[in-house]
Amino acid sequence: MDATQDAAQERAADARFDEVIVEEAELREKQRMLARRFSWSVAWIVPMVALIVGIWLTGAGTIEQLNDLGDDTFEATYLVVWPAGLVLLGVGVLGVVAAAIATAVVTTDR
Repeated sequence: MDATQDAAQERAADARFDEVIVEEAELREKQRMLARRFSWSVAWIVPMVALIVGIWLTGAGTIEQLNDLGDDTFEATYLVVWPAGLVLLGVGVLGVVAAAIATAVVTTDR
């Protein structure tokens, strides 16, 4: 009788241990999925923002900055921003192309 109770307790302990292992594996898989989704979101959002800002700066060309000198007098300073716009435009295009290639390679069945 004592041996069967010990065997039953061991089986119950093994079952609980197996459940804990399965729960930990599921938790690790959820964490990996969350990390993958976050990294793919960053990989797409950063180049898209750079592309949009680059288009805006290239289209704007210059930005006027007004400095108040008092007595309703202002000094206008013009900042040329189109070179930075071209750089961001190039970075955005290259980033979007890289993210698209990475997505195509990773998501294809092999």
